[in-house]
Amino acid sequence: MRQHQVNRISPRIYNWALAGLLLILAGCANLGAPPTPIATGIDGQPCLGALPSAVNGLNPTTNPEMLAKAQMPLRKGGVCTAAAFAVAAPVTVFRVYDGTRPTSAYGGWWSLTRPGGSRDDYRAQNAICKAWSALDRLLACSLITGAEIVLGTTQSVTCDDGLEYPQTASIQVFVANDGRNNILYVENCRELGDWPG
Repeated sequence: MRQHQVNRISPRIYNWALAGLLLILAGCANLGAPPTPIATGIDGQPCLGALPSAVNGLNPTTNPEMLAKAQMPLRKGGVCTAAAFAVAAPVTVFRVYDGTRPTSAYGGWWSLTRPGGSRDDYRAQNAICKAWSALDRLLACSLITGAEIVLGTTQSVTCDDGLEYPQTASIQVFVANDGRNNILYVENCRELGDWPG
């Protein structure tokens, strides 16, 4: 009886061949996949970062007027990609403001987390020109239930002194407060003192 000789493939060659086949198949599987969308600003330019998928106490809503107040084109400050939300439950927000201008305490720009780090770092993260604020006092408030706000990633800005701050992924909260006319969408405010502390 005639015996057939069986040629065996070395395990090393087999593993390399299998890995190559898997890479080819993975590449083919991605050929028809659409590219990941990039968020753009109102000027059609790409934005850095993304909005949080959910925030406790906030429900998505539609408010083009609020978005128009908060979203700005490149180098104009404000936010880049943004969405409007309705306040459904108390949410604490924080504001760093200029202590020499008391009415600025209840301005429009806030954050969802207590600011830390240095003044220069905070200024760069949130694209805040030096002429706009000394950033030396910290305030915490609750958003009023029913108020509508905007969350957005930080847009770039060119300041009057020529200093430029690029876009960042930092999330800013726009609240349409008008402290001069006592129109506020925050309550239960408490001064947290000099900042940075």
